[in-house]
Amino acid sequence: MPALKSLFEATSVAIVGASDDPHKIGGRPIAYMKRLKYKGQLIPINPKNDTIQGLPAKRSLLELDAPVDLAVVAVPDAFVEKVIQEGLQLGIKNFVVFASGYAEINQQGIDKQAKLKALFDGTDARLLGPNCLGFINTETQLVASFTTAMEQHPLKVGGLSFAGHSGALGAYWLDKTIRADIGVSKWVSSGNEANLSLDEIVAYLATDSQTTVISLYIEEIRHPEKFEKALKLARKNNKPVIALKGGKTAAGARATAAHTASYPLKGVDYQAIFKRTGVIEVHSLSEMIHCSQFFLGGHKLLGNKVGIISISGGAGVMLCDQLEEHGLTIEPFSHPLHDKIKPLLSDFSTVQNPVDLTAALVAQPNMLRDTTRQLVDSNEFNVVVIFMGLMDSVAQQLTNGLLKLKNNPACPVLVIWMGGQAALLADIAKKGMLVFEEIPDLVTLLSNVKP
Repeated sequence: MPALKSLFEATSVAIVGASDDPHKIGGRPIAYMKRLKYKGQLIPINPKNDTIQGLPAKRSLLELDAPVDLAVVAVPDAFVEKVIQEGLQLGIKNFVVFASGYAEINQQGIDKQAKLKALFDGTDARLLGPNCLGFINTETQLVASFTTAMEQHPLKVGGLSFAGHSGALGAYWLDKTIRADIGVSKWVSSGNEANLSLDEIVAYLATDSQTTVISLYIEEIRHPEKFEKALKLARKNNKPVIALKGGKTAAGARATAAHTASYPLKGVDYQAIFKRTGVIEVHSLSEMIHCSQFFLGGHKLLGNKVGIISISGGAGVMLCDQLEEHGLTIEPFSHPLHDKIKPLLSDFSTVQNPVDLTAALVAQPNMLRDTTRQLVDSNEFNVVVIFMGLMDSVAQQLTNGLLKLKNNPACPVLVIWMGGQAALLADIAKKGMLVFEEIPDLVTLLSNVKP
């Protein structure tokens, strides 16, 4: 995908409509890239200023000495077509258009988008948008976007990428990655897709060396065969794809038409495509983040067998019910495992799955570590779930015990700790164990990733 590589990995960028105000649409990309020390060349374009945010500015694209890799077009829709024409005349191959007012509003907008699209016909130049929030590449700190998600915090560099039709929803996704301390690779808002569509972006991410997990927000699948081919490429390259699908009802479809000129109810069986390509469909951004964390941690759920350790008999009952309702199994211990676990427990505990450690854990905090180790090493389970609540007086000791456990990719350990101390939960998460506050969140994750 050399064309998309030159777009998403551009080493020279012109911001058309650049502003000296770092809070305006034409000022944000410059402010972000200056703050984050973008590794490429950054050129503001503004007909009225010689300098923008301390950088030498040009009056128009035609004043450039040579084509840049990317022109970010941050001007009102009335001026977009002229800017694109000038850029194409200069030989620029990649454009991002923020402006709305195209096919998403009315027939006049549809006609205007058709004219914009026609500018690229017969060329190898590419357009992301219009009506989009642009894109981000953390590897080079290229921020061709005016999203507000990064105002307070930069993105952590990592392997999780996002592409989707909604810029705002994508911004909320960015905020969640920041709060969850997840490293991001690429972030792309495709908007109305007048020229560049989601299937091509997925194909690029499927071959991107920095991307290890792909998350998507999809309204319309415009090119089903190409989209399925891109998803199969991601699967071939061992990159899990997690998707949030919008526009599944008549009301939702009407909303997508006004949002990104998408028409999702056009006969494309997206569920069949997902099934054939192994895409995990989720129903919220929180689910998407949990699934991403699971795969980014190197975990795989190779089967449906769950071992449960709890300090609450009631929580153990709830876990059993909800997990089995979602297709997972809670099987009894084998006799050898029973005999290994029994000496670790108090006289009040019954040796069964789920194991109820009871309040005796307060006096014997190592019981949690030792019991967990036996379940993980037994090869009888595909995942071990721990439920705890409060336990402030021994919380540090319990955490220390969990941190001493060896990682077993074939049997990940997931923790629910209601009322746990934030700092300790963060330490557990850094170990690679996913931490949840509520039972349903964990159950939903396992339901999503089960084979």
